[in-house]
Amino acid sequence: MAAEIKAYARPRQLYRYRSLVGLNPNKFRQELDAITGAYVYCPSYASMNDPMEGSHRESALLKESQKYDQTIQEVRLAIDTLGIASFSETMDHEPMWAHYAQNFSGICVEYNVKRLLDSLPDQHEFVRMTYNELAPMLYRDRETAENRAKMILSCKSVRWASEREWRLIRPAIGPAPYKAHRIVTSVLLGSRISPEHEEIIREELGKLKIPVRKMKVDTYAIAFEAKKKKITLKRPARKG
Repeated sequence: MAAEIKAYARPRQLYRYRSLVGLNPNKFRQELDAITGAYVYCPSYASMNDPMEGSHRESALLKESQKYDQTIQEVRLAIDTLGIASFSETMDHEPMWAHYAQNFSGICVEYNVKRLLDSLPDQHEFVRMTYNELAPMLYRDRETAENRAKMILSCKSVRWASEREWRLIRPAIGPAPYKAHRIVTSVLLGSRISPEHEEIIREELGKLKIPVRKMKVDTYAIAFEAKKKKITLKRPARKG
């Protein structure tokens, strides 16, 4: 028997910052379809904005191993195969709104973590990112190539720590489908979103009863519209 690392605390919500424009002319439709179609798209690590993504170090014993070339090749293949989607614990991080939501013109999707975990298919994992000064080390041990790849993709430079990132990792690049019921709990609109995008989002998500909340900027602070409370109409009492 050996001690294990356990994570008893997890966030109630996680947030996914998305740009609605890009080189792909269908970018807006793709992002909206992911919400209405109830899935999270997990691209390859190569699509991430950090050029250091996937970096690692290797121990002296591993480098001297007869299986060194085979091990590194298998790890690189596993890294290239896995699908990754990034989330954050915070919805009001200004640099992320600037970098990942196209200068405040995009959206931030709020997910209920427990419901999302309960509805995702098997072999999908959520990992909390660790931040270090040095890249992760590969050792000469019996770990599988897939686990080594996940370890590498779960680490970033300490300079990214303010993003408070979690990652959804799936066995292959592509969509991670979930049951649609109340998993997306809000869609937050950036203060610079185009009127056309805002109108379409409100119309389509209104049909699904997904709250849409627009950002308000007040000097150096940002806030969002409050969720509308459900109003229950009381029926008049029947006369006996």
